[in-house]
Amino acid sequence: MTEISRADFRRAFPRCKQPDEWADALASEAKRVGIDTPRRIAHFLAQLSHESGGFTRFEENLNYKTPERLDAMFSRVRGTADAADLIARGPKAIGNRVYGGRNGNGDEASGDGWRYRGMGPIQLTGRDNYAKASARSGLDLVGNPEQILTPAIGAKVAADYWASCALNDECDNDQITKITAAVNGAALAGLDERKAEYKRLRTIWPG
Repeated sequence: MTEISRADFRRAFPRCKQPDEWADALASEAKRVGIDTPRRIAHFLAQLSHESGGFTRFEENLNYKTPERLDAMFSRVRGTADAADLIARGPKAIGNRVYGGRNGNGDEASGDGWRYRGMGPIQLTGRDNYAKASARSGLDLVGNPEQILTPAIGAKVAADYWASCALNDECDNDQITKITAAVNGAALAGLDERKAEYKRLRTIWPG
């Protein structure tokens, strides 16, 4: 059985500001759900690394600077003038607009878009997904979603999600496209980068 050690994690993610805390939490949770071979570990960490910028950021960056970029990113933004207004109002306004009324969130005025923005190493997004994570973990992530930012709970939620999607089986067959679709959605955002990250991590967890 292969495990995630502090030394290997530090080598893999040198920019992480809490490497030992994340390594310990991920090692425990990975072992619990059977992420216990080099291939499974590399796939698991490659996906989380892509979502979290190499374990350096654990909540979605909604601090957009240019209206053109914000308008291009989200269909719910209604042109550059609307985007400029949202930017002036700040990240919470952006989150509430672009995620309001989706994935179990209430409407824009409810504040759910910001409250259930992408967080944790797996970037869990939307009230429905936080409710499912609560049911799997026994934690009140709906009432207190930001606890997912801590290593212990962030790792637990990521591992629970991985297990719920039966992704170990996909790892064993190197089905990185299917794994990416399960983690990020059908758009397969960043697939090439995820493949490259997996290849890099296999040099740290070979075999």
